[in-house]
Amino acid sequence: MDAARWKTIKELLANALDRPIAERAAFVQNASADAGLRAEVMDLLEAYETSGALRSLAADDREYELAPGAEVGPYRIRLPIGRGGGGEVYRARDTRLQRDVALKLLTQSSSHDEGTRRVREARAAAQLNHRGIAAIYDIVEVDSRAAIVMEYVSGDTLADRLRSRAPDPAVVIGVGVEMADAVAHAHAAGIAHCDLKPGNMRFAADGSLRILDFGLARRPASVSSCATEENPSTSAVSGLTASSLDGLALGTPGYMSPEQLLGQAIDCRTDVYSMGVVLYEMAAGRRPFLADGDNDMATAVAVLSTPLPDLPRDVPRKLRSVIVKCLGRLPEHRYRDGAELRDALTSIAAPSPWRLGWKA
Repeated sequence: MDAARWKTIKELLANALDRPIAERAAFVQNASADAGLRAEVMDLLEAYETSGALRSLAADDREYELAPGAEVGPYRIRLPIGRGGGGEVYRARDTRLQRDVALKLLTQSSSHDEGTRRVREARAAAQLNHRGIAAIYDIVEVDSRAAIVMEYVSGDTLADRLRSRAPDPAVVIGVGVEMADAVAHAHAAGIAHCDLKPGNMRFAADGSLRILDFGLARRPASVSSCATEENPSTSAVSGLTASSLDGLALGTPGYMSPEQLLGQAIDCRTDVYSMGVVLYEMAAGRRPFLADGDNDMATAVAVLSTPLPDLPRDVPRKLRSVIVKCLGRLPEHRYRDGAELRDALTSIAAPSPWRLGWKA
């Protein structure tokens, strides 16, 4: 699809989205004599109405590398979903199995070794089998670049829901248990996510949480222990440094651990810190460390030097204690891994039907 046609589709999509749902189909049918173009816009509208992910796309003037209709192996691109530091994400159709998937086109590798590492780590992550982790289906190549094909989860992200309203403590605990349980499964396999944040967590149709982007998680060549002398049995990753990977800082500054920001060795406790930030944000309605303008460098300085702000008084004492421990500035002050955090959250309160009480 050429750029001019994609521009026309985006303009028609934006105009359709400005109309009431009941009027959109008729508007599209009357807006163009090109039946193929109308069909493509209707496909995008259907995707929007099931995932709510397209309004920002319609207003985004930057071009995505893959246009709707492009074919990547057996996968046909339906629409872009978003972009980030790791690459561009698309909703695509698996023409063999007739199911929708998420396809992440990774940014260009700076070296052959880097590209090889990315593929190796995606293969390792593909071995994870947990209902809380979006499955990795395939790795394909697009003009010498890797693309990771993953399970498509159509619901709201945790970030979407937090913009709507803050959850009550029972929901914080329920979401936290599912999050920590999924991450514990990865830690047991020697894999650290390194970029846990609300935007990488999405709710499936049944309300359960899925963690995305494990295809970009990190696993060094050897797996050892991140246990302390007092707790020698914990299996996790170690010896990995943030500064040694891709020549770039990994993660999102507001959710990164101090050691990650400093380029020091990281292990499963880095994920524990990030989960602590997510728990804090759910409980308080804001991240613990915010800088003026949300500038990345200023945020990093705040994480490294500002005392942890107090949580609101209505946060239960036991939940407050768990969150504070996750956010220990030194790794040895945190929970050892996702399993220990999960157990700590589970011990606070009996499971409750939290999914029924919190919608975006």
